[in-house]
Order: sequence, then C-alpha cells, then structure tokens
Amino acid sequence: MRAKRSKKYRKIMSNYAMTFSFREPYQVLLDSSFLRTCHSFHMPLQKYLENTLHGECRLFITRCSLAKIMADFERTKDPKNARQKRPEWLPPPTEVPLRHCKHKNDDGEDVGELDEARCLLDLLAGQPHGNEIPKNKQHYILATADVDELERRRKGFIDVRERARMISGVPIVYVKRSVMILEELSGASEAVKRKGEKEKFAEGLVGLNRKRKRGEGAEDDEDEGDLLALELEDENGNAGVKARGTKRAKGPNPLSVRKKKVQPAQGGRQEEKEGEGQARKRRRKRSGKKAEPDVGEGAVNGGPEP
Repeated sequence: MRAKRSKKYRKIMSNYAMTFSFREPYQVLLDSSFLRTCHSFHMPLQKYLENTLHGECRLFITRCSLAKIMADFERTKDPKNARQKRPEWLPPPTEVPLRHCKHKNDDGEDVGELDEARCLLDLLAGQPHGNEIPKNKQHYILATADVDELERRRKGFIDVRERARMISGVPIVYVKRSVMILEELSGASEAVKRKGEKEKFAEGLVGLNRKRKRGEGAEDDEDEGDLLALELEDENGNAGVKARGTKRAKGPNPLSVRKKKVQPAQGGRQEEKEGEGQARKRRRKRSGKKAEPDVGEGAVNGGPEP
C-alpha cells in the first residue's frame, strides 16, 4: 500500500473512532462476493484487511450468507467432484467464524433466513423496529465486492454498498482490480460528524459563563451580581478575578522596557558649580620672614658715612 493512501485510510478510521466510538479489534462482516473476489486474486483476508483498516480485525460471516454460498455451490457443483463438500474459496470456520443472526419482524416473531443483502443491512442498521432510526450499534464494518452481471440482473437485487451508505457510521471496504479500498465517510456519517462538531463548538463558546435557568427572579439577580463582581476592580487599582473570556488592555512587557535614569535637581547642580569656582579662587597664605632693608640704601638717605 502506498504511503499516501495508507495515511488517508488511517485518517478515515480515526474519524470513525472519534465520531462513532470504533475500537479494536474491528468486527468485519464478509459477504460471498468479497470472499470469491479475494480468492481469485490470491489475497489473504486477515493480512489485507488489517493493513487497510490499520488495526486488529475479527472476520465474521453470517448464517444467511453461508446458506447462499452453499446453495450456489450445490447448483453449480460439478458432478465429477462428488466428494467436494464446500467451495474452495470459502475459508474454514477457524479463520472466519459464523455470526448467528436472528431476524424478527415488527411483531417480534422470528422470520428465519433472509436474503444475504437484507441480512447484512439488518445487522448494520441495528435491527430497527417500527420508526426506530437505523444505527450501527455493534460497530460493524462491511466488506463487499462488485457482483457479476447475472447476479445484478436478478429480480429483487439489492446493492448492499448503496444501501449501507444511508446508514450512519458504517465503514465500507471493497475490492477493485486486486486492490482493497476503504471508502470515505458517507453523506449520513459526515452529517453526524458535523453535528457533533457544532455541538462541541457551541459548548466551548458558552464555557463557564453559562447561567442555569431558574424560576425565581431573586436568584437570577444574585447570579447576575456574581458575574458582575468578577469584573470589578478593587480600591487599590488591582484587577480582581477576571471573568473568563473578557479582554482587557495590556501594558508593555516590563522586561523589555528600559529603566529611566534618575536625574538630580538643577538647583543643586548650580550650587555645586559656584562652590567649585570659589574654591579655585582661594590662594594659600605663605608664612615667611620679611626682607631686611639694604645698608647702602640708608646711607644715601642721610645716614652717617662709614
């Protein structure tokens, strides 16, 4: 199997598992045309079905299908092979066990064996009675193949694949040119899937703010007051408990904001500058002896001559 087709089949089975609760091992109902086609192409049933469905499988054949197989075998049996008791393409009961089907009418009476197509559709629909909606309660998977032209022209022929698509939650596997194919979700199954998705989406939108309906008006007012109290803020400006789904304005990230530098007052800077200027103008006082007057200078001014 190619990787692309394998991925597609895995996705289809996951949709059946999420929407209709399919679990392993899968229960597969085989019809006579599917057994005959797989035998003609030498396709092992267990291996191919598990590769297609990506999981463990349990194969079953109904009592009505077995009756049809044996009736066709007796009608087309070669008189030379009188010892042959069963067709070659019918697997032994150890590989494909018998699924007992009890078909009843609307009055609850057993009607015995039915046509193979009607038997399979009755099991796939959950054996509804009256106006009950058909539903695949037992999570069966239908494995079928195209019938020959003689069978299709037979009076009262029912296309099993076409009728099975009308029942929601029925995976269909068929063989075409030695390739086992898993059909995509039918229209009925897709409608159930979309309905479930819409319900989940609506529940997610309502969330925890959904109010329960009550008869008394006072209790309704209390509920409204509780919802309003969640959105109020305390006196300090801190936000209280936020209601789910409310949007508030967000500030900048404190880690990405550059811190402001603290600048001193301008008056202090001017005083510091003036103080520095005065300090520069001051001079040191030198402590030293005064110079004595020169002797020659006194003689000139009228003193005694030496």
